[in-house]
Amino acid sequence: MPSTPIKSLKKYLLSYKDSFNKTYQVGFYARDAYDCLMLAQEFNSYIHDHPRSVVRIQQKF
Repeated sequence: MPSTPIKSLKKYLLSYKDSFNKTYQVGFYARDAYDCLMLAQEFNSYIHDHPRSVVRIQQKF
């Protein structure tokens, strides 16, 4: 992701479930939901290895 001023980014909350069905939430600043998913896969090894574990990406206001 190229350098983007943080004021132009939106806050997203990504929810995912692990193999024990426990739900986790992580927050990212991203341009859109797809960028949020890509960042999550880059910084979270579980999401990277299990991309179908993501259950929701929600923009926060």
